[in-house]
Amino acid sequence: MLFSKWTIYQATALSGLMALAVLAESFALNIGNALTSGSVSSMLVVLTFIMLSTGLIHLFFVFHSKKSERFLSHPLWNKMNVLSGLLLAVAVTVFISAAVFTPLNDWITDGRWILYGLIYFFLFLYSLFVLSVVHKVKHESAKETKIEISFGATVVSLCMLLFVL
Repeated sequence: MLFSKWTIYQATALSGLMALAVLAESFALNIGNALTSGSVSSMLVVLTFIMLSTGLIHLFFVFHSKKSERFLSHPLWNKMNVLSGLLLAVAVTVFISAAVFTPLNDWITDGRWILYGLIYFFLFLYSLFVLSVVHKVKHESAKETKIEISFGATVVSLCMLLFVL
């Protein structure tokens, strides 16, 4: 068999992310501008979108942990909190630079898929960073437990960040 059932489940989780973006776009939920309106209902829409997206990303991690024995056990994971933090910082720097020096806003307006791609990219990097920190702190726990804890920590920290903004 070319693919294991876990690979198919991972593809289903990625398809769920795409379906979530299509669903958000079909209902004309402007995720990018909802934060600026300040209403509670638009904030709940954004929080629901982020929670569902983060949940699908962490499902991807769960399925990958079932598929790969080396996930969260490779020696590189001991340094992954620093590496993923640096990668996240570089990605944010490149994004800010692209927003300042290129017509990124026009590109996002013309192709909304770019917005969803950027959101998913940064959610994935942030989730990976949180997972690596949880892995560093809870090194004796099971893989699924680490992923569950990182899901909760990711959602709570993103909710707090959105309410601060």
